[in-house]
Amino acid sequence: MSISDRYARRVNRPYVDFLRRLGLDFEPSEALGAVVKDRAGRQYVDCIGGYGNLNIGHNHPQVVEALRRALQSGRPSGWPFISQDQVELTERLAELAPAGLDRCLVVNSGAEAVDSALKLVRLATGRSGVICCRGAWHGFTMGALSVSEPDMCRSFAPLLPSVHHIPYGDTQAAAEAISSEIGAIIVEPIQAESGALVPPRTYLTDLANICAASNALLIVDEIKTGMGKTGEMFACEYDGAEPDVLLVGKSLGAGIMPIGAMLARERWWAKFGLSFPMSSSSGAGNALACAAGVATIDVIRYENLCANAKRQGQRLRQALVDLSAAFPDLIRGVSGRGLLLGLHAVNRQIAHGITVHCLRYGVLMMPAFLDRACILIEPPLCIDEGQVDSVLRALQAACSSIGAPSRDARLPPV
Repeated sequence: MSISDRYARRVNRPYVDFLRRLGLDFEPSEALGAVVKDRAGRQYVDCIGGYGNLNIGHNHPQVVEALRRALQSGRPSGWPFISQDQVELTERLAELAPAGLDRCLVVNSGAEAVDSALKLVRLATGRSGVICCRGAWHGFTMGALSVSEPDMCRSFAPLLPSVHHIPYGDTQAAAEAISSEIGAIIVEPIQAESGALVPPRTYLTDLANICAASNALLIVDEIKTGMGKTGEMFACEYDGAEPDVLLVGKSLGAGIMPIGAMLARERWWAKFGLSFPMSSSSGAGNALACAAGVATIDVIRYENLCANAKRQGQRLRQALVDLSAAFPDLIRGVSGRGLLLGLHAVNRQIAHGITVHCLRYGVLMMPAFLDRACILIEPPLCIDEGQVDSVLRALQAACSSIGAPSRDARLPPV
């Protein structure tokens, strides 16, 4: 019985069926940087990036070495002891985050960070109301599901009460929804799983002003967009927005260790910092996960991965725009920023065809979770020019296999 059959039997058959339709139900033999190798020795440029977990690439040697040292130290890795690794991680995060976000809770995942933020809102403001956006995806815990796209979460109803869904990018809708019952607005700087959708330029700043006027908190979810993905350490830096709470996860653990974190302003922290829920997670803040987080931040900084994400992202995005112009019957547009990009096909069947063809040409891609007609392109930030060329050649070949280019259009050079 194959590994995928065994996974289907014991874990999740529909997920295996989904991977099989894309040709992704194989077990990799090894992976390093932006490259995955299968057991037949074939190499693939990874543009899935672990669903956003692999900003520094697969199995970065510096993170592996940090974990080896932590394991060999013989020190206890968790509660009730205070970990030097956790202290170092929280200090580094406070240095990186927008000014004033200097209180930090380390947890086990991004979704747990979302739930922690919702707890903080209730304790800090005494209000239970939360405004969130349609098309959002914040995670799979009950709190995170409650503030995510409602059409995807109906099976788990009833979810948290007093949650108000508004259109993404609509400042006026936020201003009309705010009230004395609302404790927070939670928002993603880019809605990744709805197709790497970028809001208007001042959107986050406008939301911060709306929250400030109502004494509510602005929670910015950077679980997917943070850690350099968009070309800045955090995507909210493009707006100059100053959130009250910032959430990180996914790539903070280098795709090796599960971890998340919530950063908040001291003004809102007092009641939360004295509460039992702050420290009620047995595995949160363990030394191994924090050691991976510290090493990840060091890699992003010292290898200038933000700059590379911006440079390669701009080149890749322009080529995708050219590809869209060359194949208007297949592709209707491009979205995103840095190395979080969306290639919007005319329909989900064409998106599926492009991803399957790209696999044959040695590139791994995946449709967005909430918009199957959009292919998310989110490779590790260490991707180089030659690998970007491979991605573009695969996309050109895939589109040419499915349809004919427009007569007047110029294909992007690679």
